[in-house]
This record gives sequence, C-alpha cells and structure tokens, in this order.
Amino acid sequence: MSGRRGSSVVEALVAAALGGVALGALAASGALAVRALAAVRDTGTALVLASERLESLRAGRRIPGRDVVRAAAGTAFNRAWTVERGRGRPDRLAVDLRWPGGVMQLESEAFP
Repeated sequence: MSGRRGSSVVEALVAAALGGVALGALAASGALAVRALAAVRDTGTALVLASERLESLRAGRRIPGRDVVRAAAGTAFNRAWTVERGRGRPDRLAVDLRWPGGVMQLESEAFP
C-alpha cells in the first residue's frame, strides 16, 4: 500500500507541473495577442493619418511640412510630407509617418 501512496504524490506533482506549463503558455499567448492588437491599432491609425494628409495636399495648398499627432491610445506619430513639383507632369506627393515600432510611407500624384 505504501507504494501506491507514493505514486499518487508523483501523479499530483506531474499534474501540477503540467498545469503550470499550461498557465504559462496561456499568459504568453495573451501578452502576444495584446502586442499584436496594439500594432494593428497603430498601423490603422497611421494609414488614416497618412491618407488624410495626402487628401489635404491634393485638395489644398501643397506646402511641405511636418507635425506630431498624438492618437487616443497615447502613441505619438511623427508625420512629414513633401511636394515635388511636376513641371508639366503631375506633382508627386509623399507622406512619411514614424511611430515607436513602425514606419509608413505613402505616395501619390496630383495634377497642378
């Protein structure tokens, strides 16, 4: 009977170890999911900011510049835009966005 008690303790220890490994893996995958969602949120925000600036350059005054936009989540986006005159061809418009963990560049053309 004493051999049987010992095996129950070993089984309990193995079960506890497996449970710990499973909880650790769950915590790691949860942290990965949070980082992935933050990256997707920031990339989407950057796309909107770059598109918005390109549209305003197409529709309004085409003057190069830069600014910093803070999103609702607290991320600071450094945005710079350039205008290259086409001289008989469409003007080349470019927007460069940089934020912690990402870079995005969009280009377009517009007739004068």
